[in-house]
Amino acid sequence: MTANPLDDPFYYLNNFRQVLDWLELRYADVMSETEHGFIRDFKALPKASQGLLVRMVMRKGVHFRVGKLNYPEIGDIAHAAQPLLNHGWLDEFAALTMAELFDVLLKAEVLQAFGAFIEQPKGRKDDWLPLLTEQFADARSLRDWAPLLAERLFSLTIMDLCDRLRLMFFGNLYQDWSEFVLADLGIFTYEKVEFCADSRGLRSRQDVDACLFLHNCQLRFEAGEPLQAIVEQVGALHFDNPWLQRRRGKVLFQIGQYCERISEFALALSIYRDCAYPGARLRMIRVLERCGEYALGLELGTLAEQTPQSAAEQQGLQRIMPRLRRKLGGPPLKRTAAKPVERLDLQLLRSDPGLSVEFYVQAHLHDDDGPVHYVENSLINSLFGLLCWPAIFAPLPGAFFHLPARAGRSAQ
Repeated sequence: MTANPLDDPFYYLNNFRQVLDWLELRYADVMSETEHGFIRDFKALPKASQGLLVRMVMRKGVHFRVGKLNYPEIGDIAHAAQPLLNHGWLDEFAALTMAELFDVLLKAEVLQAFGAFIEQPKGRKDDWLPLLTEQFADARSLRDWAPLLAERLFSLTIMDLCDRLRLMFFGNLYQDWSEFVLADLGIFTYEKVEFCADSRGLRSRQDVDACLFLHNCQLRFEAGEPLQAIVEQVGALHFDNPWLQRRRGKVLFQIGQYCERISEFALALSIYRDCAYPGARLRMIRVLERCGEYALGLELGTLAEQTPQSAAEQQGLQRIMPRLRRKLGGPPLKRTAAKPVERLDLQLLRSDPGLSVEFYVQAHLHDDDGPVHYVENSLINSLFGLLCWPAIFAPLPGAFFHLPARAGRSAQ
């Protein structure tokens, strides 16, 4: 019987080590000397120090009060942290902005430190932040902010490096280290895929930098920064890597959809015009229709009808093109009458209220010479999967990013 990986109190460290070993094997030529040095120095750390660093990397944020770090398998936190401080991976005197300080301090501690500047002490802590930020614009260490608070604060300085390693492993930054735990619990199951150097989605250092830049642009867009500047920066990017080029198109496509929702149709059109992401051409036709540019929409739609990009686009054109022709004075199209559907009326018995209507129909239609099975959607999906298995799991560049021993693969 295979031992449960989660039985080891350092299960998270084992997973992190596995990622580092995999990256050294698969991405040695892509990683920088700084990243190689980090992996080398990390492996030389005492186990407790390794565990503490990984625990902090996997938590939210980068600032941690020592009193909030309590891990029985690690033991003395201050002792485990000393090698990390020596390497500069932790900073005990990091400067905190007022917003960062608020994330670290409790409400009572904020009152203790800034009570003289708070007019309504019975209010919510978040309500005090704008006023205090205006009065205290400079960043300071925790000891300078709250000298009466006798507690050490450790701040991670290598989160960007660890995020870069996570990106190379997962191929994205929305998956995190909890994926391993979910796989160990059986919540996620992954197919094994043969992974070679030619299957890598990120093939060079420049590819990793570009992927991080696209992610940063996505975050800026979600944070509500001005759209025009983001669109110009993303639009100016061009990659030899097809996977990255598709990621670039996806970011632009999402911004274009948002522009539609806020009625910024001119910007949406300019985005869709140069966007090769699937669905962009159909969205452009819809925007032209909403702008009253029926002739331009019909011209582009006619071209799309001749060379549809996908079945989804073809179906969308079947709905929009009759509307455009009608708005330009064309004759209305006659709708084909729907074929009559054979109707089956059944009287459901109350004797078994737990039996669903589908099983009543199955029982009614069942015959020994013609058995009936209720399979919902599972039969077609299963047959499709069996038929197309080699194509679905073909190790194409960018389709899969990692193949750890237990967590399997990550599909993009």
